[in-house]
Amino acid sequence: MLFKPLNDQNGTETPSWASRLWFLIVMFGSGAYIWFGVTQHLAIWSLCTLMLSTALLNVGWIFFARISQNKEPSVLFESINNHD
Repeated sequence: MLFKPLNDQNGTETPSWASRLWFLIVMFGSGAYIWFGVTQHLAIWSLCTLMLSTALLNVGWIFFARISQNKEPSVLFESINNHD
């Protein structure tokens, strides 16, 4: 379930829950890691965080895309399947 692509209300495949979780881990993790190295330099911190997180996100998303390649998509929210 973690690696299944998700369908939104329009039927478009959106990133899996693993990709969404990876985004949060990378953003908070790289921000904290860089902060301890360049404290009190906000511009340098933001630039280094952007560069490190971009590289990590690309590698992770390529990895997750290969894992979820042959999996059946699931819905983003269960209410999408409910038709009034």
